[in-house]
Order: sequence, then C-alpha cells, then structure tokens
Amino acid sequence: MKGVDQWKGGWNVNLLFRCLLAVSVTSWMFVIYGIKEGITAWNIPQCLFGTVLFCVPVVLSYISIGITSFLKAESLGGCQKISLADNDFLPAYLGYFFVSLSIPDITTMIYLHVFVFGFVFFSQTQYFNPIFLLFGYHYYQITTECGTSVFIIKRGKVIRNKAYISFDNLKRINDTTYIQRKEK
Repeated sequence: MKGVDQWKGGWNVNLLFRCLLAVSVTSWMFVIYGIKEGITAWNIPQCLFGTVLFCVPVVLSYISIGITSFLKAESLGGCQKISLADNDFLPAYLGYFFVSLSIPDITTMIYLHVFVFGFVFFSQTQYFNPIFLLFGYHYYQITTECGTSVFIIKRGKVIRNKAYISFDNLKRINDTTYIQRKEK
C-alpha cells in the first residue's frame, strides 16, 4: 500500500512540493537577470515580457501551496515558545536579487542557479518564500512542549501569544517544517 504522500504514479508529493518550492524561490534570479538584460521573446515589448517573467514565481508559489493539500497530515503537541520569523530570512532572499544583478552572462547565471537551487533544495531549511507573505502566510519558529524546535508556515493573522496557536491540520514538509493552509 502506498503512503499518504504518494500519487498513483509513485511520485512522492513531498519531493514534488520541495522541488517546486525551490524553483519558485530561486526563479527570481532569472527574473531579475532577464529584466536587467532586457530579454524578450516573440516580439513582445520588453516591459510586458518583464511583467510576464515577474508573474512566473508568483504562479509557481501559488501552485506549490495547492500541492500542500496532498502532503501528509500531522498534528503537534503544545507550544512552549513562539516567535514570528517573517523577516528572519529576507536578507538571504534579497541576496538572490543582488547576485542576479551582478551576473555578466547567461552561462554564469545558469551555473549559479543550479548551485543555489541545489543548496536550497538539499538544505531543507530554506522554505521561506516572500510570495507566501502576499498570500497571507506567516512564518513561526516554535519550540514544542517536548523541547523540539519546528518551523511552521501558517495562514492567518499574526500570532503573538502561544495560547492562540493551533497545531491541528498541519502538513509535513520535512521533520522540522510544517505548513498549515487554513486558520482554524
């Protein structure tokens, strides 16, 4: 019998989600590079093509959120400590932008993107996607009552008090990262 997180074709949904999330996070490198270099295609005006490029990571992020409904369902015990982490990862993310602005050619851009994508995908710690903030999600560093530190991505109002966090309806991304799509 196949696990909850596998589709009929044997694809692991968790692997697909992690891959799509890594692509959506790192694709900004190509967007910034493409806009900087004035890249266009099919005789589309550069401004319009830049807008299309800009929409790609947003659409990929939206699709990755949809895939979370297929991830393994989890629940956790109570909360000992909670801290909002919305801004903690922003400097690393902005680094992608600045690096993309300094890349001299497409070959270097491709090699750098492969390297960064691999780092993001295999590190399993870079699940911060600022586009999720636009979709109403917030990032939290949680210490459970058992002393385990977990990262929770949760949609809804910002939670500042541990008494108001619910650990029901979580979807497991990995052993230390969970996403909750709907506020209960």
